[in-house]
Amino acid sequence: MRYLDSRDDEQARGITMKSSSISLLYVPGAAYRPEGPRSCSEEEKAATGYLVNLIDSPGHVDFCSEVSTAARLSDGALVLVDAVEGVCIQTHAVLRQAWEEKVRLCLVINKIDRLILELQLQPQEAYERIKGIITQVNMIVSAFESESFMSEADAVLAHENIKANADAGAFCSHRAQQDEVDLEDKEDQFQPQLGNVAFASAHDGWAFRVGQMAQQYADKLGCNASALEQAFWGDYAFQAKTKRIIKIKPDQAHKHKPLFVQLALEPLWKLYEVCIAGTDADVKAVMGKAVKSLNLTQVTDRMLAHPDARTVLRAVLKAWLPLSEAVLSMAVEHLPNPATAAPGRLARLLPPQQLHLKGVQLSKDLQEALNAAERGVEHCNTSPEAPVVVYVSKMVAVPAAALPRQEGKPGPQDPSQEVFLAFGRVFSGVLRDGQAMHVLSAAYNPAQPQLQRQVHHVDGLYLMMGRGLDRLQQVPAGNVIAIGGLGTAILKSATITSTPACRPLAPMLFQAAPIVRVAVEAALPSELPRLVEGLRLLNRADPFLEVTLQDKGEYVLGAAGEVHLETVIKDLRERFARIQLQVSPPLVAFRESVFLQSEAPEAIVKPPKVVEATTANGVCTLRIKAVALPGAVATALDENADLIRMMLAATSAQSSTEPPAVDLPEHSHLAENSTAAADDADLVRGRANQQQQQQQQHSSVDGAAVQESEEPTDGTASDTWDTANGQTSSSAGPDVRHGTGISAARTAQGLNDTERVGGSRLGLADPPQGSQADPSDPQHGAQGPPRITGGFSSNTNGTKGAEKAACISNSNDAEQQSEEEGQSTASGKVGVLKQRLLAAAKEAKSDSSALLKRVWALGPKRTGPNFLLSSDTVSSSSPLFSVPDSAVVRPSAKQEKKSGSHPAQADIGAGYGGGPQQVEDPSSRPAESAEADTHSELSAKGAMSQVEVKLGRPEVSSMLGLAPASGMHGSGTTGHSMGQGWDRLQHSVESGIMHGYQLATSAGPLCDEAMWGMAFEVEVRLNVPEGEDNPGSVNLAEEVYGPFSGQVTSTARQAFRRAVLEGGPRLVEAMFLCQVSTASEALSGVYAVLGRRRARVVREEMREGSDLFSIHAYLPAQASFGFANDMRRQSSGAASASLMLSHWERLQIDPFFVPVTEEEREEFGEEGQGVGTANLARTIIDEVRRRKGLPTDRKVVEVSTKQRTRARKV
Repeated sequence: MRYLDSRDDEQARGITMKSSSISLLYVPGAAYRPEGPRSCSEEEKAATGYLVNLIDSPGHVDFCSEVSTAARLSDGALVLVDAVEGVCIQTHAVLRQAWEEKVRLCLVINKIDRLILELQLQPQEAYERIKGIITQVNMIVSAFESESFMSEADAVLAHENIKANADAGAFCSHRAQQDEVDLEDKEDQFQPQLGNVAFASAHDGWAFRVGQMAQQYADKLGCNASALEQAFWGDYAFQAKTKRIIKIKPDQAHKHKPLFVQLALEPLWKLYEVCIAGTDADVKAVMGKAVKSLNLTQVTDRMLAHPDARTVLRAVLKAWLPLSEAVLSMAVEHLPNPATAAPGRLARLLPPQQLHLKGVQLSKDLQEALNAAERGVEHCNTSPEAPVVVYVSKMVAVPAAALPRQEGKPGPQDPSQEVFLAFGRVFSGVLRDGQAMHVLSAAYNPAQPQLQRQVHHVDGLYLMMGRGLDRLQQVPAGNVIAIGGLGTAILKSATITSTPACRPLAPMLFQAAPIVRVAVEAALPSELPRLVEGLRLLNRADPFLEVTLQDKGEYVLGAAGEVHLETVIKDLRERFARIQLQVSPPLVAFRESVFLQSEAPEAIVKPPKVVEATTANGVCTLRIKAVALPGAVATALDENADLIRMMLAATSAQSSTEPPAVDLPEHSHLAENSTAAADDADLVRGRANQQQQQQQQHSSVDGAAVQESEEPTDGTASDTWDTANGQTSSSAGPDVRHGTGISAARTAQGLNDTERVGGSRLGLADPPQGSQADPSDPQHGAQGPPRITGGFSSNTNGTKGAEKAACISNSNDAEQQSEEEGQSTASGKVGVLKQRLLAAAKEAKSDSSALLKRVWALGPKRTGPNFLLSSDTVSSSSPLFSVPDSAVVRPSAKQEKKSGSHPAQADIGAGYGGGPQQVEDPSSRPAESAEADTHSELSAKGAMSQVEVKLGRPEVSSMLGLAPASGMHGSGTTGHSMGQGWDRLQHSVESGIMHGYQLATSAGPLCDEAMWGMAFEVEVRLNVPEGEDNPGSVNLAEEVYGPFSGQVTSTARQAFRRAVLEGGPRLVEAMFLCQVSTASEALSGVYAVLGRRRARVVREEMREGSDLFSIHAYLPAQASFGFANDMRRQSSGAASASLMLSHWERLQIDPFFVPVTEEEREEFGEEGQGVGTANLARTIIDEVRRRKGLPTDRKVVEVSTKQRTRARKV
């Protein structure tokens, strides 16, 4: 019976889909007693018992978010690894999540029985297999600690290569050469002789540790138990004649058996083999002898007489090696209690104060109250007077009938109605039923208590016992609990406290991103309100689900995988909406980039051209060139978006002016029903732009390479119900998903098909009180994003950060030390990112190293994988303005308008097909271009001169330590001195270019997808009348063309997009790392499926001791839908596959290539990719544009002279 799997589909599939909790009382040694734990008295339980809060989390890769919610609430983790499957993709993800949350680990190698019954291995072969699994798990943890692998997919492949080519010693040597870290000197994390590794068969109900076996054999062998335990694992053997333990020499390995094989595995093998091949008499004789020799009084003669040999075997093994005793004793001995674990986890739960408070000076009373709450979390204070701090990791939906009924109160009117309970843990204080609690979002700032905070009363505390619930009156710190009464206050996760003087705990990290997306609609239009209400409930019940409202009025669900998607669709149909649904085919999104020669050396592509554009008033002329960045550089930026966002916030906080001190707020000033019930109503009405501050706290996909942009390019907005840690917010995140809320005014760029929604058409209300605009949003303010005056790298020693901390809280030396430690930790991560960027640029053998020193800003959202380069201060010339006219493209107004709709309509298709590139003739430009007409009017008044403007400073490069802070220069001119009005003119140019850059990178020219892996060089010249002494006083014609910064923004946006088209555009698609386990007879079917889906096989190996093959391949996300079912069908069930998001990769197909010569037609066919095959990139672009409602060049009527039908009709 799978007691913790309460869902019907969990029982049917045999997998866990939702994490569930149970509280167990463990009394050491009680499992060996004849009557079991029931024989323990209440006094013995109170004196020697341990309370274990156990959370069972899923092992399927699609439900990794449930692992994140469990890891946040835990102090230790039992990591289960299949003895047959070994370390797989999900094992890496689970170990990474536990490591990120500072959770101590123990290892359980499960399904040992499969080695006997299925693989039929000998004990020595099984020992070698188990030894290899432990070694590989230790490698993974060592790699995390040394920060060797930043990508989960890279870690999987790296460990597979190490396992195939070298042993653990070679691995240590390999890492030492790269990182100068001698891992051989570091003790392994998991060592059976230390007792933190258990060997189990949960199906048969037995498990053991080395220490247990040593205790049982010590008396029989006449050895010391502790000495036997140390020699039980490893190359040690027992000599029966001398009764001594000897070391097995390499040349004598064939003569001796290890103790683990001789004393642990061989007895187990003997019991299993007699059950498989023996008769009933043999089974009874062998089992009876084992019961007598082991003194197993729990096994009766009736049990031994059972006709089923497997049942007899289980009864004997449960009595000899009880599962509960091995696992729970390991947890008690090696996993810390809450008070011991709290100091080590504090840095993860509560980041340094200076990063959270953003430079706000606190009053003395407020600072003392804040420190008291944080000390309670640090020491897991269980005192009734301590501040109560609870973190809610997810909301659990249960039927109303499942809640325990209170005496004197009627039952629920609708027993099937879903009630939401907050699943969380008490980190400080004592939580009581009926207590008034403050619900804090992730963006809450105790210096501004009137924002991002609600007050609600606790309506029921429940101890979760698997499927059951037991009501409690109070819960002390360190316990896991379900809380009622917060269903309308918390969307997905939040921090609840008894005082407003408390910082919210850090949001959770998700190891994946929503990669499978479908649109859902009600089968009957009249049931649309029920669909909306069902989506609201579903969004609250699933911690990882993303629900997005498209501008076409359809609702899109984003899930982690196909199994996860099937689960949420089933819940929506049967539990929450209870209507018939229509589900669309899966949707997928892409990125846009330009060609990189090093990734396809054999390709012949014309060099990128420079795009020149002039503002409507003719004053400002831009020249822009797009160049490609190596994929490793873009991936590193994607995976560290959280770190970059934190550094930008810290830099902004240091450069901002500190406001007056803030006093401790009065509790009576709070409206207890302030916005509690309004969240769900706002969700239905589409009011989706609350709490945008959260995106400065967290993001989407550390491990994943997926980002989401918050600003649309056309002034519209997208209503998103997102994976949130608060009520409503915008999501930002790549490789690792942080919980966020509901967001308006953003463009989703993850593995999705999110489109922008017009706020005015949907009637979106203004942001309610409590929400703040994100200063990183390029649409915030007419002058663009705020300027950053300092670099983070100048404070790598933490000195300036320590001074700021002393300003904020000079009364607490311990707090100041914590701030310095937090700054030091951030600096260490910056150093790792710096080394990774430099190594990636060096490996690419391009000029990326020089570009890394000139990074002015990233995009989109100032944290994306694209560079905006500052002016080159080393060279006095203007490289872009010195290129010949043949390499310059000056798009006309009509071309710019068309290029914004579709590249093919901008007359550029032929340019990439091998024919001559269409470049506008400068002599004909005044008659064709509106910009030239305006410029000619200015020229008619007199001769014009050009003033060069130096743009930006290498702020990002300095922040990352790639350029010295002293190298940051201000903007200036060449050949003219500054005059009155120059500062405004210069700032308008810079802010307009920055704003246009952010808009362009959020939606590229191919299909309005985000840009990826590009660097833009920009040069600006101002056209001023000859002899003008003050360039700042030039007439900007703002009364005709609007604000000058707006003119620069629109011109720069179009120029950036056109530069991509002139640089050799390429589509970028997400790639999954696919791991396929298959039998040898199914290999042909597996490779057939991989070939049809454009998979690239990385490695193939045969698992030792079996006929199973393990295949690793990269699979495009666009071709991944239905992959698992197709694989099972083609292999007749002999193959299984698992997917994990790996990276983004350029599709090396020119979407606008048209064969011209006879040789090209023979090689590529008429369509441009292969004989009889359409251009894949162009096909994908057209599909995405049609799905988004963008124009395409598809012919609606192909033959207009005659009606053509499929069938001839008389």
